[in-house]
Amino acid sequence: MKTKRQVVMSGMAVAIVLISGGLWVTAQETDPTDGRAAYQFEEIGDGVYFATGTGAMTTFSNSLVIVNDDHAMLVDTSVSPAAARKLVAEIKTEVTDKPIRYVFNTHFHFDHAHGNQIFGDDVEILGHEYVREQHLSNVLDQRTNRSFSEIIPGQIEQLKEAVSAAADSDERARLQVQLRVSEAHWNAIQETDPKAPNVTYRDMMKLVKGGREVQLHFVGRGHTAGDTMVFLPEERIVFTGDFFVGQPGAAALPFMGDGFVNEWPASLERLKGLDFDVIVPGHGRPFGEREQIETLQSYLQDFWQQVSGFRAEGLSVDQTVARIDMSDHASVYGEGVRNVDPRAVTRIYEVLQILHPM
Repeated sequence: MKTKRQVVMSGMAVAIVLISGGLWVTAQETDPTDGRAAYQFEEIGDGVYFATGTGAMTTFSNSLVIVNDDHAMLVDTSVSPAAARKLVAEIKTEVTDKPIRYVFNTHFHFDHAHGNQIFGDDVEILGHEYVREQHLSNVLDQRTNRSFSEIIPGQIEQLKEAVSAAADSDERARLQVQLRVSEAHWNAIQETDPKAPNVTYRDMMKLVKGGREVQLHFVGRGHTAGDTMVFLPEERIVFTGDFFVGQPGAAALPFMGDGFVNEWPASLERLKGLDFDVIVPGHGRPFGEREQIETLQSYLQDFWQQVSGFRAEGLSVDQTVARIDMSDHASVYGEGVRNVDPRAVTRIYEVLQILHPM
């Protein structure tokens, strides 16, 4: 049975009424920030601002704000319509009151593109043609989206139990903030109605708008089949989304559950061909050390070879997860590298099945 979704907006509060099989379920989105800023902005180039969450609400990923002569551009629209509305509101008060006319999606994943729907048809939303293809499919039921969203109710219940068990008042207050943010995020994602890019490209696109040149590059499959590098050639800044993330450390490895690990190292090699000084990742801080690209290439090559070898031996995904040893990379990526994500191994098995059916 089809579900009718009605969204009633009043400032930053949104009441969502779902009608399904005659059952009314009401979710009230609340702003968990208590007036605090949800984003912080750092100017990293002339009119170019790195935007990241403060923790006052769930934002999940970074964005980039580009201020031109008569308009602004936004790279990635955050994890939910509520987070996107907050981002746009704070851009207006903290960065510029120029209208956002162009939006770029670095890839199709929920945490980078589920704010698209707040923008009207007068705004050009640009992305790789694969992003549009995914957004026009039943992307909310896509495995990656489900794997991150289905765990939220359990996390909320764990936080409720932790609040009840907390003996220290300061600890209880901290947990209550986390609970409020998590509950607000769960309500916020119920509103999501994915909106696909209305302008697409395949290999490269150049825009010269408002006195600035912006280039969109598809350097090859990696994190997904349609990752975009947003490159500012004059400022020598590249926003890589999740194709390349963060400085070395426990959280620096990108999610591989939709990846092409076998092709990713070559795609990273093509990233090196862009003349940049600063990488702005989809998660983590901006940085400039190009050698980190080679570090990830080494990890991906080792990971692919090990998983391929275990599959050739006839091991299951679970057996491979138990056997694989990435400890050689712990000095760079931290001890967490020893805990291999089963979703990444599952994805490699899927790609191998296409390349080498068994």
